[in-house]
Amino acid sequence: MRKTIRFFGVWMAMVLGVALALPGTAVAKGPQDVKVERREFPVQLSDGHIYTVVGYLYYQGSLKNRPVQILTHGITYNHGYWDLPEINGQEYSYARYMARRHYAVLALDLPGTGESDKPDGDFINLTESVSALHQVVQRLRATAEKNTFETLIYVGHSNGALISTFAQALYGDAQAMVNTGWLNTQHEVEVDPEDIQALLAQGPYIRLPEEMRGDLFYAPGYADPAVIAHDNEVADAVTRGQLIDLLTMLASPELIPTEAITVPVMVQLGDKDPLASSDDAEDEEQKYPNARFVWVDTLDNTGHVFNGHYSRMRSWMAIDAWLRLMLR
Repeated sequence: MRKTIRFFGVWMAMVLGVALALPGTAVAKGPQDVKVERREFPVQLSDGHIYTVVGYLYYQGSLKNRPVQILTHGITYNHGYWDLPEINGQEYSYARYMARRHYAVLALDLPGTGESDKPDGDFINLTESVSALHQVVQRLRATAEKNTFETLIYVGHSNGALISTFAQALYGDAQAMVNTGWLNTQHEVEVDPEDIQALLAQGPYIRLPEEMRGDLFYAPGYADPAVIAHDNEVADAVTRGQLIDLLTMLASPELIPTEAITVPVMVQLGDKDPLASSDDAEDEEQKYPNARFVWVDTLDNTGHVFNGHYSRMRSWMAIDAWLRLMLR
Protein backbone atom coordinates (compact mmCIF):
# COMPACT_ATOMS: atom_id res chain seq x y z
CA MET A 1 0.00 0.00 0.00
CA ARG A 2 2.71 2.50 1.00
CA LYS A 3 4.76 1.60 -2.09
CA THR A 4 1.68 2.28 -4.20
CA ILE A 5 1.25 5.67 -2.56
CA ARG A 6 4.88 6.60 -3.15
CA PHE A 7 4.67 5.53 -6.80
CA PHE A 8 1.46 7.53 -7.18
CA GLY A 9 3.16 10.61 -5.74
CA VAL A 10 6.07 10.34 -8.18
CA TRP A 11 3.70 9.77 -11.10
CA MET A 12 1.53 12.75 -10.11
CA ALA A 13 4.58 14.98 -9.80
CA MET A 14 5.61 14.04 -13.36
CA VAL A 15 2.13 14.64 -14.75
CA LEU A 16 1.80 18.01 -13.04
CA GLY A 17 5.28 19.07 -14.08
CA VAL A 18 4.51 18.41 -17.72
CA ALA A 19 1.07 20.06 -17.50
CA LEU A 20 2.40 23.22 -15.90
CA ALA A 21 5.08 23.52 -18.57
CA LEU A 22 2.56 23.40 -21.41
CA PRO A 23 0.95 26.56 -22.79
CA GLY A 24 -2.74 26.96 -22.14
CA THR A 25 -2.74 24.74 -19.03
CA ALA A 26 -5.23 26.96 -17.22
CA VAL A 27 -8.88 26.39 -18.05
CA ALA A 28 -9.97 29.19 -20.32
CA LYS A 29 -13.27 31.01 -19.99
CA GLY A 30 -15.70 29.78 -22.59
CA PRO A 31 -18.78 31.33 -24.16
CA GLN A 32 -20.86 29.81 -21.37
CA ASP A 33 -19.02 30.81 -18.23
CA VAL A 34 -19.66 29.75 -14.67
CA LYS A 35 -23.14 30.12 -13.19
CA VAL A 36 -23.31 31.20 -9.54
CA GLU A 37 -26.40 30.60 -7.40
CA ARG A 38 -26.92 31.75 -3.83
CA ARG A 39 -28.60 29.03 -1.77
CA GLU A 40 -29.95 29.00 1.77
CA PHE A 41 -30.03 25.94 4.03
CA PRO A 42 -32.04 25.89 7.28
CA VAL A 43 -30.26 23.91 10.00
CA GLN A 44 -31.36 23.10 13.53
CA LEU A 45 -28.59 23.32 16.10
CA SER A 46 -28.41 21.90 19.60
CA ASP A 47 -30.27 24.83 21.19
CA GLY A 48 -33.34 23.82 19.18
CA HIS A 49 -33.33 26.98 17.04
CA ILE A 50 -33.32 27.06 13.25
CA TYR A 51 -30.49 29.01 11.62
CA THR A 52 -29.66 29.73 8.00
CA VAL A 53 -26.42 28.62 6.38
CA VAL A 54 -25.68 30.34 3.06
CA GLY A 55 -23.77 28.72 0.26
CA TYR A 56 -22.80 29.69 -3.27
CA LEU A 57 -23.14 27.05 -5.96
CA TYR A 58 -20.82 27.28 -8.99
CA TYR A 59 -21.29 25.19 -12.13
CA GLN A 60 -21.34 25.14 -15.92
CA GLY A 61 -24.15 23.62 -17.97
CA SER A 62 -26.26 20.97 -16.26
CA LEU A 63 -25.85 19.87 -12.65
CA LYS A 64 -26.77 16.28 -13.42
CA ASN A 65 -24.11 13.59 -13.12
CA ARG A 66 -21.61 16.11 -11.76
CA PRO A 67 -19.64 15.31 -8.61
CA VAL A 68 -20.18 18.10 -6.10
CA GLN A 69 -17.40 19.56 -4.01
CA ILE A 70 -18.54 20.94 -0.65
CA LEU A 71 -16.03 23.61 0.34
CA THR A 72 -15.40 24.59 3.97
CA HIS A 73 -13.16 27.54 4.82
CA GLY A 74 -10.76 28.25 7.68
CA ILE A 75 -10.91 30.87 10.41
CA THR A 76 -11.17 34.56 9.43
CA TYR A 77 -12.70 33.49 6.11
CA ASN A 78 -16.07 32.72 4.56
CA HIS A 79 -17.02 31.28 1.16
CA GLY A 80 -14.96 34.07 -0.42
CA TYR A 81 -11.76 32.14 0.34
CA TRP A 82 -12.73 29.83 -2.51
CA ASP A 83 -13.75 32.66 -4.85
CA LEU A 84 -11.04 35.29 -4.61
CA PRO A 85 -11.35 37.93 -7.34
CA GLU A 86 -9.08 38.44 -10.31
CA ILE A 87 -6.12 40.57 -9.16
CA ASN A 88 -3.48 42.09 -11.43
CA GLY A 89 -4.81 40.05 -14.32
CA GLN A 90 -4.52 36.73 -12.48
CA GLU A 91 -7.37 34.45 -11.43
CA TYR A 92 -7.54 33.24 -7.84
CA SER A 93 -10.94 31.52 -7.74
CA TYR A 94 -10.75 27.83 -6.87
CA ALA A 95 -14.54 27.53 -7.17
CA ARG A 96 -14.66 28.84 -10.74
CA TYR A 97 -11.63 26.79 -11.78
CA MET A 98 -13.29 23.59 -10.58
CA ALA A 99 -16.65 24.53 -12.09
CA ARG A 100 -14.90 24.82 -15.46
CA ARG A 101 -13.47 21.37 -14.82
CA HIS A 102 -17.05 20.05 -14.73
CA TYR A 103 -17.65 19.82 -11.01
CA ALA A 104 -20.51 21.38 -9.13
CA VAL A 105 -18.99 23.42 -6.31
CA LEU A 106 -20.81 24.56 -3.18
CA ALA A 107 -18.77 27.07 -1.14
CA LEU A 108 -20.28 27.61 2.30
CA ASP A 109 -20.38 30.46 4.77
CA LEU A 110 -20.06 28.35 7.89
CA PRO A 111 -22.27 29.39 10.84
CA GLY A 112 -21.13 32.71 12.28
CA THR A 113 -19.46 33.88 9.06
CA GLY A 114 -20.33 35.68 5.85
CA GLU A 115 -24.04 35.81 5.09
CA SER A 116 -24.96 32.90 7.38
CA ASP A 117 -26.70 33.54 10.68
CA LYS A 118 -24.53 34.68 13.57
CA PRO A 119 -25.72 33.29 16.90
CA ASP A 120 -23.71 33.80 20.08
CA GLY A 121 -20.06 33.24 19.22
CA ASP A 122 -19.44 31.05 22.26
CA PHE A 123 -22.22 28.74 21.11
CA ILE A 124 -20.90 28.26 17.57
CA ASN A 125 -18.13 25.73 18.09
CA LEU A 126 -16.79 22.65 16.33
CA THR A 127 -19.79 20.48 17.30
CA GLU A 128 -22.36 22.94 15.98
CA SER A 129 -20.41 23.52 12.75
CA VAL A 130 -20.13 19.78 12.09
CA SER A 131 -23.86 19.34 12.65
CA ALA A 132 -24.63 22.26 10.32
CA LEU A 133 -22.40 20.86 7.58
CA HIS A 134 -24.07 17.46 7.74
CA GLN A 135 -27.53 19.04 7.60
CA VAL A 136 -26.54 21.14 4.57
CA VAL A 137 -25.52 17.96 2.74
CA GLN A 138 -28.77 16.25 3.68
CA ARG A 139 -30.87 19.18 2.42
CA LEU A 140 -28.80 19.55 -0.74
CA ARG A 141 -29.44 15.93 -1.66
CA ALA A 142 -33.09 15.98 -0.54
CA THR A 143 -33.91 18.86 -2.89
CA ALA A 144 -31.82 17.61 -5.83
CA GLU A 145 -33.20 16.20 -9.04
CA LYS A 146 -32.39 12.64 -10.06
CA ASN A 147 -28.69 12.01 -10.84
CA THR A 148 -27.71 15.25 -9.12
CA PHE A 149 -25.28 15.53 -6.19
CA GLU A 150 -24.96 11.75 -5.91
CA THR A 151 -21.16 11.89 -5.64
CA LEU A 152 -19.94 14.25 -2.95
CA ILE A 153 -16.44 15.38 -2.02
CA TYR A 154 -15.49 17.32 1.08
CA VAL A 155 -12.77 19.89 0.37
CA GLY A 156 -11.75 21.69 3.56
CA HIS A 157 -9.05 24.21 4.28
CA SER A 158 -7.43 24.51 7.71
CA ASN A 159 -10.21 24.64 10.33
CA GLY A 160 -12.63 23.79 7.54
CA ALA A 161 -10.70 20.54 7.04
CA LEU A 162 -11.08 19.80 10.74
CA ILE A 163 -14.84 20.36 10.47
CA SER A 164 -15.27 18.18 7.38
CA THR A 165 -13.10 15.43 8.91
CA PHE A 166 -15.38 15.24 11.94
CA ALA A 167 -18.46 15.35 9.70
CA GLN A 168 -17.17 12.48 7.57
CA ALA A 169 -16.15 10.43 10.58
CA LEU A 170 -19.56 10.85 12.23
CA TYR A 171 -21.90 10.72 9.21
CA GLY A 172 -19.98 9.35 6.21
CA ASP A 173 -21.65 11.67 3.69
CA ALA A 174 -18.75 12.02 1.22
CA GLN A 175 -17.13 9.63 -1.23
CA ALA A 176 -13.72 11.34 -0.98
CA MET A 177 -12.00 13.99 1.12
CA VAL A 178 -9.41 16.68 0.40
CA ASN A 179 -7.78 18.43 3.37
CA THR A 180 -5.55 21.43 2.69
CA GLY A 181 -3.46 23.26 5.27
CA TRP A 182 -4.33 20.85 8.07
CA LEU A 183 -2.33 18.22 9.99
CA ASN A 184 -3.75 15.61 12.33
CA THR A 185 -0.29 14.82 13.69
CA GLN A 186 1.25 16.60 16.67
CA HIS A 187 3.24 19.65 15.56
CA GLU A 188 4.36 23.01 16.85
CA VAL A 189 2.38 26.14 16.00
CA GLU A 190 4.47 29.20 16.71
CA VAL A 191 1.92 31.61 18.18
CA ASP A 192 2.62 33.49 21.39
CA PRO A 193 0.22 32.31 24.14
CA GLU A 194 -0.23 35.94 25.20
CA ASP A 195 -1.46 36.77 21.70
CA ILE A 196 -3.96 33.94 21.94
CA GLN A 197 -5.25 35.20 25.28
CA ALA A 198 -5.61 38.70 23.85
CA LEU A 199 -7.68 37.32 20.97
CA LEU A 200 -9.95 35.32 23.26
CA ALA A 201 -10.51 38.42 25.39
CA GLN A 202 -12.00 40.31 22.40
CA GLY A 203 -15.42 38.74 22.92
CA PRO A 204 -17.57 36.08 21.24
CA TYR A 205 -16.56 37.25 17.74
CA ILE A 206 -12.82 37.66 17.17
CA ARG A 207 -10.80 39.40 14.47
CA LEU A 208 -7.14 38.68 13.88
CA PRO A 209 -4.84 41.71 13.44
CA GLU A 210 -3.53 42.23 9.91
CA GLU A 211 0.09 41.69 10.94
CA MET A 212 -0.75 38.37 12.60
CA ARG A 213 -2.75 37.19 9.59
CA GLY A 214 0.09 38.11 7.24
CA ASP A 215 2.69 36.28 9.33
CA LEU A 216 0.57 33.15 9.75
CA PHE A 217 -1.08 32.91 6.36
CA TYR A 218 1.44 34.01 3.70
CA ALA A 219 5.00 33.12 2.71
CA PRO A 220 6.88 36.37 1.92
CA GLY A 221 7.85 36.63 -1.72
CA TYR A 222 5.51 33.87 -2.88
CA ALA A 223 2.25 35.83 -3.04
CA ASP A 224 1.20 39.09 -4.68
CA PRO A 225 1.12 41.88 -2.04
CA ALA A 226 -2.14 43.05 -3.64
CA VAL A 227 -3.69 39.67 -2.86
CA ILE A 228 -2.56 39.90 0.75
CA ALA A 229 -3.97 43.42 1.03
CA HIS A 230 -7.32 42.29 -0.40
CA ASP A 231 -7.34 39.29 1.93
CA ASN A 232 -6.89 41.48 4.98
CA GLU A 233 -9.49 43.95 3.75
CA VAL A 234 -12.24 41.33 3.48
CA ALA A 235 -11.21 39.22 6.49
CA ASP A 236 -14.10 37.82 8.50
CA ALA A 237 -14.43 37.20 12.22
CA VAL A 238 -14.16 33.82 13.91
CA THR A 239 -16.36 32.73 16.78
CA ARG A 240 -14.68 32.25 20.12
CA GLY A 241 -16.22 28.79 20.45
CA GLN A 242 -14.71 27.78 17.13
CA LEU A 243 -11.27 29.18 17.99
CA ILE A 244 -11.17 27.46 21.39
CA ASP A 245 -12.02 24.09 19.84
CA LEU A 246 -9.44 24.63 17.09
CA LEU A 247 -6.74 25.30 19.68
CA THR A 248 -7.84 22.21 21.60
CA MET A 249 -7.51 19.99 18.54
CA LEU A 250 -4.12 21.44 17.65
CA ALA A 251 -2.91 20.58 21.15
CA SER A 252 -4.58 17.14 21.24
CA PRO A 253 -4.94 15.77 17.68
CA GLU A 254 -5.59 12.30 19.10
CA LEU A 255 -9.14 13.56 19.74
CA ILE A 256 -9.80 13.77 15.98
CA PRO A 257 -11.59 10.55 14.86
CA THR A 258 -9.57 9.98 11.69
CA GLU A 259 -9.65 6.20 12.19
CA ALA A 260 -13.35 6.33 11.24
CA ILE A 261 -12.52 7.65 7.76
CA THR A 262 -12.77 4.91 5.11
CA VAL A 263 -12.97 6.92 1.88
CA PRO A 264 -9.91 8.11 -0.12
CA VAL A 265 -8.14 11.08 1.47
CA MET A 266 -5.84 13.65 -0.11
CA VAL A 267 -3.80 15.87 2.22
CA GLN A 268 -2.16 18.94 0.70
CA LEU A 269 0.48 20.85 2.67
CA GLY A 270 2.71 23.85 2.03
CA ASP A 271 6.42 23.74 2.72
CA LYS A 272 6.36 27.29 4.14
CA ASP A 273 3.17 26.99 6.19
CA PRO A 274 3.82 27.90 9.85
CA LEU A 275 0.52 26.34 10.90
CA ALA A 276 0.65 22.97 9.09
CA SER A 277 4.01 22.51 7.42
CA SER A 278 4.82 19.61 5.13
CA ASP A 279 7.98 19.22 7.23
CA ASP A 280 5.77 17.80 10.00
CA ALA A 281 3.85 15.35 7.79
CA GLU A 282 5.98 12.23 8.19
CA ASP A 283 3.25 10.27 10.01
CA GLU A 284 0.18 11.89 8.46
CA GLU A 285 -0.65 8.89 6.23
CA GLN A 286 -0.86 6.66 9.30
CA LYS A 287 -3.52 8.93 10.82
CA TYR A 288 -6.03 7.38 8.37
CA PRO A 289 -5.48 3.65 8.96
CA ASN A 290 -8.82 2.62 7.45
CA ALA A 291 -8.96 4.98 4.48
CA ARG A 292 -9.04 3.28 1.10
CA PHE A 293 -6.19 5.47 -0.15
CA VAL A 294 -4.18 8.32 1.35
CA TRP A 295 -1.94 10.73 -0.53
CA VAL A 296 0.05 13.53 1.09
CA ASP A 297 0.97 16.16 -1.50
CA THR A 298 3.55 18.87 -0.84
CA LEU A 299 3.42 22.32 -2.41
CA ASP A 300 6.71 24.16 -2.77
CA ASN A 301 6.97 27.85 -1.87
CA THR A 302 3.52 27.90 -0.31
CA GLY A 303 2.27 29.37 2.95
CA HIS A 304 -1.01 28.65 4.69
CA VAL A 305 -3.46 30.35 2.33
CA PHE A 306 -3.01 28.10 -0.69
CA ASN A 307 -5.47 29.92 -2.94
CA GLY A 308 -3.64 33.22 -2.47
CA HIS A 309 -0.15 32.07 -3.44
CA TYR A 310 1.54 31.93 -6.83
CA SER A 311 1.50 28.10 -6.53
CA ARG A 312 -2.30 27.88 -6.43
CA MET A 313 -2.60 26.38 -9.94
CA ARG A 314 -0.30 23.52 -8.94
CA SER A 315 -2.59 22.92 -5.95
CA TRP A 316 -5.79 22.97 -7.98
CA MET A 317 -4.48 20.75 -10.78
CA ALA A 318 -3.32 18.12 -8.31
CA ILE A 319 -6.70 18.04 -6.55
CA ASP A 320 -8.54 17.73 -9.86
CA ALA A 321 -6.26 14.96 -11.15
CA TRP A 322 -6.47 13.00 -7.90
CA LEU A 323 -10.26 13.24 -7.75
CA ARG A 324 -10.63 12.03 -11.32
CA LEU A 325 -8.57 8.93 -10.47
CA MET A 326 -10.37 8.23 -7.21
CA LEU A 327 -13.92 8.70 -8.54
CA ARG A 328 -13.70 6.97 -11.89
